[in-house]
Amino acid sequence: MGVFFLSFELYVWLKWISGPNFKPTDPGPDPIPRLDYDILIAVQAICVAAAALCVWYWIVKPWIREGRCTTDGMIAICMTFIVFYDPSMNYLSTGLLYNSYLVNFGSWTLGSWPGWTSPNGNLLPEPILISPTGYLFAVYGQIVFVLWLLKKYNARHPQISVLSLIGIIIAGLSVSDTLAEVAFIRVGGVYTYPGGIRSLTVFAGDWFQFPLTEGFFFGGLGLGATAILQYFKNDRGETFVETGVESLRMGTAGKQLTKFLAIFGFVHLSFLVLYMMPNFWLATHTDPYPMPAGGRPSYFINHMCVYGPHADECPGPGVMMPRPKNNPL
Repeated sequence: MGVFFLSFELYVWLKWISGPNFKPTDPGPDPIPRLDYDILIAVQAICVAAAALCVWYWIVKPWIREGRCTTDGMIAICMTFIVFYDPSMNYLSTGLLYNSYLVNFGSWTLGSWPGWTSPNGNLLPEPILISPTGYLFAVYGQIVFVLWLLKKYNARHPQISVLSLIGIIIAGLSVSDTLAEVAFIRVGGVYTYPGGIRSLTVFAGDWFQFPLTEGFFFGGLGLGATAILQYFKNDRGETFVETGVESLRMGTAGKQLTKFLAIFGFVHLSFLVLYMMPNFWLATHTDPYPMPAGGRPSYFINHMCVYGPHADECPGPGVMMPRPKNNPL
């Protein structure tokens, strides 16, 4: 599974980088307020700096100390690669919008990702200074923080059951992801979820609304699966997917690669099943965007509201979902 997911992701990224869609998305005619622009610059700089520190403390420093990449270091790397699925909410219908004033080269979607359906998906301005870095420090960082708290709690309550520990992990990451994403949306102005199901959304009807389904499926289940893998290790510090790797008849490098691919396969398979697949359904059951054209300027819409019979509507109930005329594999 690790070989499959890693190969597929590299294939899509290489096809995107070498193709005609690897170019910045035009923000359009609407100007961005100076304060908002300065905040975006600051957020990008903070993300890069924070990720650099995380690479040193979570991956490089333990690697130097142990003489090889540690299990936790491998999990951190695998979680960074989860950025591949960041635009997947838009696979069938547009429900995620990024600010195209962020440094971007479009996204690895329509024309690169086999079977991609939502129109103009390649114009989603995936922020390359925020997404990869953010998935390390702000996404995997949630796992590190929640598991640190859980270890403190478990030390005081050693009799707590495994099911209770799993429940705490899921609940804790649902809350932490909700808080982190609301900060990126409302304070940073980085992205927005305009198509959330109103009855399951906080701040419903406003541009900074946040669907609680995202916090649960991405944080609670998607991150939760990896957190559970990392927390429940055997007495040798091994996760269940790497158990037995030391008995393989190969050198240290081969064992390390096998171990990495096993962890990679688990992390990415769990995101496919627990995050992407539920979002495929949610994307086709969204409520109307807040206000006309999503209530957001051109640098958020980015020519992706081309639904309906006249290709001039945002997704919503009763709005026709177009299919691409040509989307070769």
